[in-house]
Parts: sequence; structure tokens; C-alpha cells
Amino acid sequence: MSDDNNQENKTVTIRGIDSKLYERIVKLAHDTGKTVGELTNQAMSQFLSAVAEAEMITYNVKDSIKNTGKAFIDGFNESKKNVLVISNIGELTVYKSEIISSNKIISFRNIGKLSLPDLDQETLDKYIDSLVYIDELVIPPSINKILLMQKAKFIKKISSPPQ
Repeated sequence: MSDDNNQENKTVTIRGIDSKLYERIVKLAHDTGKTVGELTNQAMSQFLSAVAEAEMITYNVKDSIKNTGKAFIDGFNESKKNVLVISNIGELTVYKSEIISSNKIISFRNIGKLSLPDLDQETLDKYIDSLVYIDELVIPPSINKILLMQKAKFIKKISSPPQ
């Protein structure tokens, strides 16, 4: 026998096992034709998988809460600036002339689909403070997406209409 096989079949004693649980495992092993060791290994493996999955879910929830809190604080801080906040809209199209004529710096927040069809880089740089929680952002292909992303957070999709 190889060393690996000896390690696999090594006798392990576990103190503190509930005798009623052990009896149930013995009965299940008898009924299924498996050994107590096989069932115990399977149970421990499934338990460890469940723990790993729970850790991942906990991490994701913690990360989401942290990001949401940060976005809230950012929004609160922006509200103290002289920024026009446009938010909570399903779908919105805003033209360059509307942005400029507002004569304000604008923050777009929590919008399903935001279309900025004739936006240019200069208007983006001068008048758009931030784009936060936008499901779909439609911009002209001439916009530099790297520069745009410096003003953007939590954008699900950025697209440009075909020319």
C-alpha cells in the first residue's frame, strides 16, 4: 500500500460525538450500504462547503453595505456643494444644450437608463460632477470612457449608439 492510501484510511478518533447522532449515522450507513467513515466524510465535506459558501455570501453582503454607505456619504457631501442632483428616474435623455443652460454642475444618480446623445468631452469635464447608480448609460462614441469613469460609480452598462 502507498503512503497516500495509508493516510486516507487512517483511524481517527473524535471526542465529544453525540451518541444519538452516531447511532443515526450507523443506521444510515447500514441502510445505504456505506461505511460510517464514508458518510462522516461526506457530511463533513458538505458542511465545509456550506461554511465556505456562507463566508462568500457574508463577504459580498459586507462589501455591498460598505459600497452603499460610501455612496450615501458621497451623495450627502455632494448635496453640501453647489451641485444639482438629478435622481430616481426610470429613463432620461438630456442634451448638451440643457446641461449648459442649467448653468450648474450636475450629479446624475439612481437612473435606469440615462442617454446623453450629444455630450462632448468639454461639457462632461465642465458640467458633470458625477454619475452614480446608473443601469445603462448611453454616450457618444467620442467621449473618453476612461475620463468618464473617473466621475462614475456603480454603472452597470455603458454603450454608444452605432454611427
